[in-house]
Amino acid sequence: MPTETEIKYLDVDHAALRRKLAELGAQHLNRGFECNVVYDDADRSLKAKGILLRLREKNSRFVLTLKQASEQVSSTVKVCEESETEVTNARALREILTGLGYRPALCYEKMREKWLFLGCEVCLDTLPFGFFAEIEGCEEDIAACAKALELPQKKASTATYHDLNHQYRAAHNQPPDESFVFDNEAKAKVLARRATD
Repeated sequence: MPTETEIKYLDVDHAALRRKLAELGAQHLNRGFECNVVYDDADRSLKAKGILLRLREKNSRFVLTLKQASEQVSSTVKVCEESETEVTNARALREILTGLGYRPALCYEKMREKWLFLGCEVCLDTLPFGFFAEIEGCEEDIAACAKALELPQKKASTATYHDLNHQYRAAHNQPPDESFVFDNEAKAKVLARRATD
């Protein structure tokens, strides 16, 4: 199974980072709103095994992803095994997953803008609880990319967005909720910003 290596940066100024990427000649790939549905069985056995089974919709495309822990270990980046495939019939896939005993366990949304820079994919992510950047590539390229973009190490994190959601809710005295989605007003603002940025 292919390996995914990445790191996140917290509290990122997207406008400044976008300008920096453009100045350095990075290639803008795409931008779109993502709706992610995580599937699991009634006992949440996939979660217990550290497995994520996700169906993502972005720009009218659907992608099924399986993530799980990797034998590779790093102290500076997050490493996991990831396989994904585009789905041409999302309705049929949902029926297959249901037939296998998997149901939607949680949902999360984000606006993601992708750039290509120094062999890495740089993502500017807007979530209901903040603004982030994620760099994916090999570990050496990630380090070079982050340095060139002047992203501070003190804001680096190997946490997942699910972990960061949990931390945010705890820090703001909000009840636990695995899902993190925009309310209607916030979603309208995010979509409007996409059209005008």
